[in-house]
Amino acid sequence: MIDRTEILKELKGILQDFRFLLQRNSFQILKYQGEPEPHELDLVWKENWNWGQKQLTGGKKEENAPVRTAPKEQDRNFICKLCSDRLSAIRHFLIKGRKKVLVLHYTGETQTGKPAYVKTSPQRIFRTAEAEDLFDRMIQKEFGFSMREFYYQEYPACIFSQDRSSTADWKTRVENCEVQVKDTIEKEGIQGIVLLGTSAALVYGKEEASKRMGKTFEFLPGIPMIVLRSPEAILASEQKRKSLSGKNESSEFLEAKQKEIEVKEGVLSQLKIFHESVKDRI
Repeated sequence: MIDRTEILKELKGILQDFRFLLQRNSFQILKYQGEPEPHELDLVWKENWNWGQKQLTGGKKEENAPVRTAPKEQDRNFICKLCSDRLSAIRHFLIKGRKKVLVLHYTGETQTGKPAYVKTSPQRIFRTAEAEDLFDRMIQKEFGFSMREFYYQEYPACIFSQDRSSTADWKTRVENCEVQVKDTIEKEGIQGIVLLGTSAALVYGKEEASKRMGKTFEFLPGIPMIVLRSPEAILASEQKRKSLSGKNESSEFLEAKQKEIEVKEGVLSQLKIFHESVKDRI
């Protein structure tokens, strides 16, 4: 007789594993040995598949056979093999604009113990609409056009297990992923780079990234790069002031308001310096 307790216990384990995979958007796709990876296959639609008809050409090679196409530019991180410990590649890791400025950022989770985050929309750049709205306002104010005129690239371009990653692991990943950044610079004619929050911390470490905040360097010879706070970090100061809006006369509110002004004015002044260095080239 089947033991229902054992069945329920096994089912519970399966559902717990499934929840874990859903949170991380990580599903192992099994394949036979020797088969190519699923994401490396190109599926080509043919107008006439001749279902059920026998091959009558006697082994003769079909004329006008479909030619294998290269992966889309926006999906080239899927075929990258430099980081063997990745969980998955980030879909739409590169969003193209018209102005030749590349904003490097990272929406993946890096802090141990926090739930994984996966973008659900190809149009999403940062984690929240509020962060995008804030960054758009700042770009509009300094550059005079929408933030979506810039290029945006995930750096690194893949999702990793934040609970099993060391600082050295992240350092290696961004070093490996530099090839993707250089590829975009070359193919798109990028003339300037903005390195945001999390990506900067992964490249330099938190302490060094903090020292470099607001300063301009060269990513490559002739390609200026500025290190800025992430929109989420800037948004935090705005949200703190809003949370105290009912206490407009309190010292806590006035302190939060002053902090918000300092943070935003600081970022705007940094953007102005960067704008001066690239305005004639983008």
